[in-house]
Amino acid sequence: MISIITLSYDGVEYTRAFVNSIRENTTLPYELIIVDNGSEPATQKWVEDAADKSIIYQNNQGFSRGFNEGVKIAEGEYIMLANNDTEFPPHWDRLLLDTMDKNPGAGIVSPVYTSGRKSALRFQSGDKILKIFPFRKYPSAVAFLMRRSEFLPVFGGYNEDYAIASGEDADLCFTVWKKGYDILIDERVLIIHEGKVTSSSKLKDWKAHFKVNSKQFKRKWFFQFYFPFLAALFRISNPKVNYECNFKPKS
Repeated sequence: MISIITLSYDGVEYTRAFVNSIRENTTLPYELIIVDNGSEPATQKWVEDAADKSIIYQNNQGFSRGFNEGVKIAEGEYIMLANNDTEFPPHWDRLLLDTMDKNPGAGIVSPVYTSGRKSALRFQSGDKILKIFPFRKYPSAVAFLMRRSEFLPVFGGYNEDYAIASGEDADLCFTVWKKGYDILIDERVLIIHEGKVTSSSKLKDWKAHFKVNSKQFKRKWFFQFYFPFLAALFRISNPKVNYECNFKPKS
């Protein structure tokens, strides 16, 4: 089973479109978990009705804690951590799980998306599955497929030390790499992503937060950020990892 987890902080029109795409285009067994970070009462009532499971907060708990708490009530073998301003295409679940199952050394499988960091930015789907070189161009946390057994026990979940706004996805990706796992991008699945909906509408000073969090991230990951090729040589050895480079899925 897949536990699909998203956050809500008003902007119900985006969350509704997300939920509709999940309900219409998911074919494998799943549960939908929505964590509400202090929306208006009407939105919170809608969340409770729309989700299979929900957590309702009266105040914004932030990106990291919101997802971490959602994972704690999840029951699926796999977790899909998705932004609420996304829409998922048909067959997304079978394709991404196929990639994860064929690559036991993958800590994260990301689809491609229409808004986000360039490593997974696309405007049409493709046929490649790409492995990202460690500590380089990590994908945005638009939609991360992971194993529930690894998210908190192995990687520690999203780091809650960062102030609300940014830095958590970079930190998780670097942690995954440091632990010896791979990050794969599956071009076969294209996610429609609006981008920065919550940050721009609810966090008026999000750009200032971004600068602060960016400095915090670079201090923590100084060696890996500035010397990625050297850092890659000192990763934890993971017997699950296939160290061959980019490949296409078998037909």
